[in-house]
Amino acid sequence: MKTNTDYQSAKAFLKTTAKTAKSEYKNDKPAQRMIINDTVDFLCKNYQFSDYKRDLLSLYACKLHPKN
Repeated sequence: MKTNTDYQSAKAFLKTTAKTAKSEYKNDKPAQRMIINDTVDFLCKNYQFSDYKRDLLSLYACKLHPKN
């Protein structure tokens, strides 16, 4: 049985948060970006990620940002 690491759990939570933000604020892209970035900050502090994992999660957040 495979278990999720903290990083995998944080990544899944971030993806869900991004979907929710995009559905609730359809026309407000800055608000969507702010919610995604604030969630990354919260997760990194909560899980006490290393700089490497923080950078990985930030790069993943960039992929989740709304397209212009």
